[in-house]
Amino acid sequence: MAARKVLIGFAVLALAVDLLARVANAFPPCGPKACSDEAAASGLTDDAGRACLKSLISDCHAGHCSCTGGSPPCSCVCGDGLCGPSEDCSTCPGDCGPCLPTTTTTTTVPCQFNGSFCFGSCGGSETCVLVDTILRTCGCAASPTCQSSAYPTCGGNCPSGSVCQAVRVGASTGCRCVVGTSTCASGTGSACTQGCQIETVCGTGRCPPGEVCLAVFFGDPNPVCGCVPP
Repeated sequence: MAARKVLIGFAVLALAVDLLARVANAFPPCGPKACSDEAAASGLTDDAGRACLKSLISDCHAGHCSCTGGSPPCSCVCGDGLCGPSEDCSTCPGDCGPCLPTTTTTTTVPCQFNGSFCFGSCGGSETCVLVDTILRTCGCAASPTCQSSAYPTCGGNCPSGSVCQAVRVGASTGCRCVVGTSTCASGTGSACTQGCQIETVCGTGRCPPGEVCLAVFFGDPNPVCGCVPP
């Protein structure tokens, strides 16, 4: 009796497996039956509907989409409620949803000296301008700037801590922002005696004991004054 029950169990199991195989073969995952709902969702009929179904089956077989609940779903037209493999938020937001906002990061380079000239950004409408010292620096100044005026009548804005001055170094002249001192008013230029820097005539500027004010070079075609040992 027990052996008979076992045989009956095996027969029922074999029948179930055969039935499942028949169903699977009858409705392949990329066949017309499996993709019929997606084709119907397109709203297309006649030749257009048949072309849509053919496209769905082809995409499904190629692995681009699924007709059996996989992702992405197979779709042949925008507006069918299915976000197909050829659709995204920009081409079909109705099916795929709106695109997320993008964030743009802007890097601002501050005003600075690169060894030859000033570059970088300043706040508001200010301009990045050169401040002449032995070691060149740059700063922000409002327009009109000192460098936009004409020698020897110099005037204009300079960065904080510096003044617009007529400058003569050898045969080179111009209006430049220089570090302000109590002994050198704006516009007096090389006639004023002060610390050894570019706005003095080399040899007339003051230096610490044991040093003299001479022409030196810091990557500039014009001589720059500096305190050096004699």
